[in-house]
Amino acid sequence: LITIPVVYLAFIALTLMLPVVLVVGAGVDAIRWIASRTPAMALRLTAFGWVYLLGEAWAIPTLAVIGLLPKSRSIPLTYRLQMVWLNWNLNTVRFVFRMTFTADNTDEIPPPPILVVSRHASLIDTLLPGRYVTQPFGIHLRYVLKKELLVDPALDIAGNRLPNVFIDRDGNTERELWAVRDLATTMPDGEGLLIYPEGTRYSEAKRIRFTKKVAQRGGAVGELAAKYQRVLPPRPAGTLAMLDARPLDVVVMAHRGLEGFAEIRDIWSGGLVGSNVQIHFWRIPHTEIPHDAGDRRLWLFTTWADVDTWVTAGGDEGGR
Repeated sequence: LITIPVVYLAFIALTLMLPVVLVVGAGVDAIRWIASRTPAMALRLTAFGWVYLLGEAWAIPTLAVIGLLPKSRSIPLTYRLQMVWLNWNLNTVRFVFRMTFTADNTDEIPPPPILVVSRHASLIDTLLPGRYVTQPFGIHLRYVLKKELLVDPALDIAGNRLPNVFIDRDGNTERELWAVRDLATTMPDGEGLLIYPEGTRYSEAKRIRFTKKVAQRGGAVGELAAKYQRVLPPRPAGTLAMLDARPLDVVVMAHRGLEGFAEIRDIWSGGLVGSNVQIHFWRIPHTEIPHDAGDRRLWLFTTWADVDTWVTAGGDEGGR
């Protein structure tokens, strides 16, 4: 009742005002280029915003129509529409910001069932698992995401129709973990799970604050966290809950090239334009994951140290 009208009003308003917005944006970009050689961000953000709202405008009624069908048809069609919506937004990002994406070691992703654990550094990286895991291998992913993303009505409708969990980070912890475990136990063998163990997008300020907090607890986990340079310490509860629920191979998804672009105001700096995002996968068999809770927690922090090494040093040094 709130987010859907907001989307359509915003789309109509931006469409009607587009000539004025483009003229003003061009003037702002010209001034910023003269002053600091900053790429044209006002025009790029306007273009992306309009295409994004257009995507929402067609996705919402399409989802509504699909929802009228029997569940046996609506669920597969919603998965297909999810991929169309994802590619719509990712292709727009690539074109508008002249970005390139490369992924290696993707042959280690299949077969399912798997648990994909991904680094989280930007608004953009939430689109990458669908493109590089679901699209090429047909592995439907069950997502563990924060509830704040439900402000996007297309994501809200499709995300709640499909088996996903939107975590209330200020809610009842045990209830949220029960939902995460249930997501794993009810998953067919042909699907996968996706979680961002860091729990929030990377920033240097967060890294300093969170690593200091974990390091103060001491022990091997604290020592590992204190050495992180480009990742946040993982919040292990959700990841370990799914591994407790059933034995799963873990597919690690590391990436670099999106650092410093956690918010729209970061993108405004212009550094995203022309950037190359590199994505690296590796697989950890469930037989190599410890069973003891303390050892499993240490394993996760060690794995994240490998992610940090790969992001920081480059190449495959941190991966397998």
